Amino acid sequence: MKRFLSLLLIGCLFVMIVGCSKDGSNKTGSTSKENNNSNEEPYILNVSYPVYGDAPGDLLKVQEMVNEITLKEINTKVEFKPVAVSAMANTYTLAASSGEKQDLIMLLPGYNYLTQFAGSNMIMPIDDLVEKHGKDITAAYGDIFDATKVDGKLYAIPGKDVAVPGRGFYMLDSIVKKYNIDITKIKTMDDLDPILEKVHAEEPDLQTFFPSGVAASMLNFDNLGNSLGVLRNGGVDNLKVVNMLETKEYVNAVKKVREWYKKGYISKDFATEQSSPGQMMDANKLFAAPVFTDFSNFGLGEKTPKFTVTLHQPVEKTETYQLFLWAVPTIAERPDKSIEFLNLVFKNQDLANLLKFGIEGEHYVKNSDGTIDTSKSSINNFVMNWYIWGNTDKLPVQQKALVGVGGDIEQYKQALGEWKKSTKKSKAFGFIFNSEPVKTEIAACTAITDQYQKLLEGGALDPDEYIKLVNEKLYDAGLQKIMDEKQRQLDEWAKTQK
Repeated sequence: MKRFLSLLLIGCLFVMIVGCSKDGSNKTGSTSKENNNSNEEPYILNVSYPVYGDAPGDLLKVQEMVNEITLKEINTKVEFKPVAVSAMANTYTLAASSGEKQDLIMLLPGYNYLTQFAGSNMIMPIDDLVEKHGKDITAAYGDIFDATKVDGKLYAIPGKDVAVPGRGFYMLDSIVKKYNIDITKIKTMDDLDPILEKVHAEEPDLQTFFPSGVAASMLNFDNLGNSLGVLRNGGVDNLKVVNMLETKEYVNAVKKVREWYKKGYISKDFATEQSSPGQMMDANKLFAAPVFTDFSNFGLGEKTPKFTVTLHQPVEKTETYQLFLWAVPTIAERPDKSIEFLNLVFKNQDLANLLKFGIEGEHYVKNSDGTIDTSKSSINNFVMNWYIWGNTDKLPVQQKALVGVGGDIEQYKQALGEWKKSTKKSKAFGFIFNSEPVKTEIAACTAITDQYQKLLEGGALDPDEYIKLVNEKLYDAGLQKIMDEKQRQLDEWAKTQK
């Protein structure tokens, strides 16, 4: 609650500072050709994006090569400014209130901040800017712009993965092979019981299961912007908003995790663990954890191979394209330059490859089949695991992505095609919940879920006792009002859809 109020106060202060400049209409500048006039000084574009841990060691080296392209094409020099994920929101809001230079910012996870930042006038609508300076962006991603609109106005450019993810978990491949685990028999969480029991008994030095994001990664809900009122089965069946904690799938899942916790499969210290599941698996300290799944079993190509199992097939939701969002701050001096730069990344494939994979020959090499070998890249030099730069569909395929599909690029393409055919779409795709009417209730309910949900989904709390307790607290804090407002907005939105 304190964090929410502090952000709200900062946002209010920011609104007073930026005044009526919300649409950025007085700052759109000139076109790219005019900007390349040799008499005009290059514009310095500040680009901020969140990172886990330290920034890549070779970021400045990559930045220099980026600027060789941007200076020539749009008379712009880019300065990258990585910010810690944990401090992202405060960093952006404090910079906005102090007038610190900001031209382009990445929101992560975008669905937590899009409507909040748009409503507080921290970011500007960019429809006109994209129409004028973003033709290549529109050509590539125009069909998913509905996912980043607020009140009918475009506020962000989404990042997009190669394909819509599924839901499931991953396991150390070395352990899968060691005990001849039959992956084909795993269809539900219950099917993990004998596997976890075996690994726990035979590998006492290995954490058996780490319960990070059980609801988010192993269950199948459309969260409609947050989990305070969701659609079951990914929103594929209907538009009935329900309380996630009252669904049988959620109750059964947390009861199952509770069983695993009591049997010792889950560390008692999971709630304070600082390493990610992937890092623990890379260090051979963990067997399995929830994860978003993919069509190519990408994890098998990692230095520490991981086998992925999909429990729920992919469903395209609004939030699918709201994880990574590029937005233009209202205080941006030249918002036209912000969009010109993003558009250039979509237009110039060399620039997109550079930003995603680093420097050819140093951070990656091209293979004869068109794939690239990125084994030289690491956090110590340059690595960008997220798909936030340019048109994902045009990026070269990484060699390690072929391992899980037999090592052949054609098999990779076939697997991708089959995955896309199996992908369903939520009936609420394109709907964006406006939280403003119930922001007080959301703040109160979020404080409750922050207190209990991680422990509940990790097995540390008895579901028979705490699900009832948490639900009582949520309803007392206004959950029903939030759900009613979501349902009202969703029903109104549905009437406008063809």
